[in-house]
Order: sequence, then structure tokens, then C-alpha cells
Amino acid sequence: MKKSGILNPDLSYALARLGHTDMWAIADCGLPIPDHVEVIDLALVFGIPTFAQVSAAILDEVVVEGVILAEQSPAEIRELLPSEVEEISHEELKKLIDDCAFVVRTGDTTAYANAIFKAGVAF
Repeated sequence: MKKSGILNPDLSYALARLGHTDMWAIADCGLPIPDHVEVIDLALVFGIPTFAQVSAAILDEVVVEGVILAEQSPAEIRELLPSEVEEISHEELKKLIDDCAFVVRTGDTTAYANAIFKAGVAF
């Protein structure tokens, strides 16, 4: 049994196989996700877990070199993320989900609580 860190085996595996510049996302429970993109569904009920809880756990384990948010994303979402943030329209963000290695679905119901991350390197 793992001692700490991400316990969900699907999420742990997906994070471990990320390479430099791979894109992945954390999404609210309403974001449409294309059929071909892997979904790691952590949603339990509306509001649980939150975008903040999931992003805090994941960002402790991965190197991020960039983040893409919708222009409409609320300030409380922006405050959780690294400083390198690119803003695009929500429609463009939904199109970019198509290129993500996986999407982590949360139970968050906050409008526009979605972010696409670009993997960095630790060296």
C-alpha cells in the first residue's frame, strides 16, 4: 500500500506516464469530454471533491510548465494555479480537451472550474 500521495490507481498511473508537454485537465462535473479522451472520474456527489481539493493533491505530484483557463474562470480557480496562465475562450478550451491525455472529473459545480495543464520536467 502507498504511504502518501495519490491513492487512486488510475490517476496515479496517468500522472506517472505523463511526458514533457503532454496536456491533461481537471474539470468540473459538467464539462463535455470527447469519447476518445480518458476520464478519471472522481466525482462522488455535486461538490465533492472540489476543483481545489483535486488540483492541490495533483499539483503536489507533478511539474507543470503551463496552464490554460477559460477567460470566464473565477478568481478562486486562478488563485490555486501556477502563475503561468494562458486565457482562451471557453469554446476554445473545450476544443483543446480533445488533445488531452486524460481529464480528471471532479464533483465541482462552479461554472468554468476547468483547467488544462501542460506537463513540465523536474530537471
